[in-house]
Amino acid sequence: MRKRSLFPDQQQFTRRLLKKYSRETIGQVLAACDIVDVIGGYIDLKPAGGNRFKALSPFTNEKTPSFMVSRDRQLYYCFSSGRGGDVLRFIMEYEGLSFNEALQKLADQVGITLESAGHEDNREEYLRRRLLELNTFAARFYRRQLLNPVVGTTGREYLKRRGLQESTEARFGLGLAVDAYDQFRDAAFKEGFRESELSASGLVRRGDRALYDFFRNRVIIPIKDVSGNVAAFGGRDLGDSPAKYINSQESAVYKKGRVLYGLYEARDALRKEGRAILVEGYFDLMRCFDAGIENVVATCGTALTEQQAMLIKRYAPEVVVVYDADAAGIRAALRGIGLLVAAGLTVRAMTPPQGKDPDDFIREAGGQAFRDEIVRAKDFITYYIDMNADQLQTIEGRTEIAHSLFALLRSMDTSLRMDQYLRSIAAGLGIHVWECKREFERYCRNQRYPVRVESVAPGGGPDQPRSKPVKDDVDFIAALISFPELRTIFPEAGDEIQSASPAFTLAGRLCGADAGTVSFTDLDSEAEEALLTAAANAEAIDPDKARQIVTERLARFKSDAWTEQMAALQRQVQEAQRDRDDARTAELFDRIMELKRQIESLNAV
Repeated sequence: MRKRSLFPDQQQFTRRLLKKYSRETIGQVLAACDIVDVIGGYIDLKPAGGNRFKALSPFTNEKTPSFMVSRDRQLYYCFSSGRGGDVLRFIMEYEGLSFNEALQKLADQVGITLESAGHEDNREEYLRRRLLELNTFAARFYRRQLLNPVVGTTGREYLKRRGLQESTEARFGLGLAVDAYDQFRDAAFKEGFRESELSASGLVRRGDRALYDFFRNRVIIPIKDVSGNVAAFGGRDLGDSPAKYINSQESAVYKKGRVLYGLYEARDALRKEGRAILVEGYFDLMRCFDAGIENVVATCGTALTEQQAMLIKRYAPEVVVVYDADAAGIRAALRGIGLLVAAGLTVRAMTPPQGKDPDDFIREAGGQAFRDEIVRAKDFITYYIDMNADQLQTIEGRTEIAHSLFALLRSMDTSLRMDQYLRSIAAGLGIHVWECKREFERYCRNQRYPVRVESVAPGGGPDQPRSKPVKDDVDFIAALISFPELRTIFPEAGDEIQSASPAFTLAGRLCGADAGTVSFTDLDSEAEEALLTAAANAEAIDPDKARQIVTERLARFKSDAWTEQMAALQRQVQEAQRDRDDARTAELFDRIMELKRQIESLNAV
């Protein structure tokens, strides 16, 4: 059974990191950093008394500062978003980095060389570093080629026809690969890079006779990762190649399904706007930036992946998908929307008028017209139904639309959102909501993806079926029934906890019963009855496993109770901030940080 954590992925990253770096190495880096100095390099911190500092949240759009940093505890907490942790966690959250990347960034700042635990890790890290150095060199090389008054003419003329501002070209580091097989290869060798490194990057490839440059006669578009490192390149053909665009191969520093073009440049705007605009191509994105619209990321013509959807979710809760109006564009939009919905994003969609792409539309109508279209973007269900309006005239067509949308909703993580979307589908198709929900359940059964939706009867509200007990709770109560000696653990731990959970209440009754038994007449709710019935009929539990089950469930009760206390304290913080009571805010901050420390300590056991 898993214990819940206030910051659930912190331990996951920590465990992954400890396989590579020792605790001593991590501790050395953290000890060399002051959280106030590090965070102060990102946002404007103001003294709040008692070695505490405050600022406007970098994660939400707020007017009253609710972001607190404690120098004594070396922790931060954002009351408006609920995020908090140490300096590593801040860099991970703010820059969207992995634990390893954040640790490396901190180590570089304080001048510490990270030494990994194994020889294989050292080799991998060395190759990764060399590829990043090679890509940086390549980006500068291609940029110089474009600006060269002689060899760069073709590339500059092409970009002039595209009409981008020179400042935008420079910001994205656009370059040129001339129409030759050895220009970059020879320059890289001269710089000291080895054949194995060139091959691993994909910038140079081996033919029948010799190594040759992969990018030739193309405008070069550097692709950066979330840290700003050049991870790969795209190339736009300047001749008559059948491949208008080509991209770097995957490498130790580039996994195409985990990178979004423009994300590094768009990060601040995404946080500020709270919305991402997802476009397809490099020049669509650069045209948006050219017009002052910077909360934009691009898939660069490839299908959206789950990892890319989660990347967007890190920076903004809402996304507007912009796709072409042709059939292929609509299908691509639907596939991508499914991943975005599954990631928990609010999804809207639009196609510029006359089916133009953002690049052409902004060139002709201007940036403000594009902003207006984004504001008018429809929820993805309405968008998809409108784009397939010709199918609404037949039962078969409406069924096909419904099933396409049902396929997206199978991955929904909350019944509330699913209910809202099903109501939208029903309205768009002109059917009753209960009929739509019934058809959705039938569809899921046929697809072997069973999903239960709250059923709505034609004449009334939702049915309220008796809920099924959670397996963890059943095992917990079964262990207390089968092994009475474990009941002594509960009173000791239970004194620290207040919980309305049926499992907690029933455990209290079991441990307080005179004869160690509880009858149904003692119970106050159907939930307790269902839980006791399930536990009494559960399979036998191994004695060694039983103690672990009880201990872990009690730990989760504590974690849940402390998390609820934190939520209550956060509400008090809002009141204190409204009253401009800095002393009270600081006191509550300390209490929240102590509860957070207790929760993390509990989950680390």
